[in-house]
Amino acid sequence: MIDERGQQEQEPIGIVISRGSRDERAPRFAAYVWGPAPTEPAEARAAQAA
Repeated sequence: MIDERGQQEQEPIGIVISRGSRDERAPRFAAYVWGPAPTEPAEARAAQAA
């Protein structure tokens, strides 16, 4: 039955995904590799791997 306001009461249905007006900041990433420095040139290692 319709109430006096002329509307049926309903709950919202669905999902709204909004990114908004703000731009997302780029992720920051840093990596460090701790270890001894290589003794061979990079070209020699690449030739061995091939």
